[in-house]
Amino acid sequence: MSLQRVLRAPYRAYSTPAKPRSGHADFYASLLPAMIPVALLGSAVYMGLHLAQSRLAHEKFLDEARERISALEQEVDSLQAQRASPVHVASPSKRSSWWS
Repeated sequence: MSLQRVLRAPYRAYSTPAKPRSGHADFYASLLPAMIPVALLGSAVYMGLHLAQSRLAHEKFLDEARERISALEQEVDSLQAQRASPVHVASPSKRSSWWS
């Protein structure tokens, strides 16, 4: 074997001849990369709106709880005022007990 024959050993083609792409492959190859920013933006908007909704719901809950607490405090104050005011109860007449 000569040196030239060894150097010219079998030729390997590392790239295959370009095949024409199908219509579906072209469609998805052009559509999917363009949809990534849209998906990211949509996710960011959704998460922002969800955060705003949860904060507003929490704020509404706190307002309702404060109203309930103030109503209960007023009720407690009125009951304490009733308890503190002297109430005249008619003294029971002396009855005889069963043994006397």
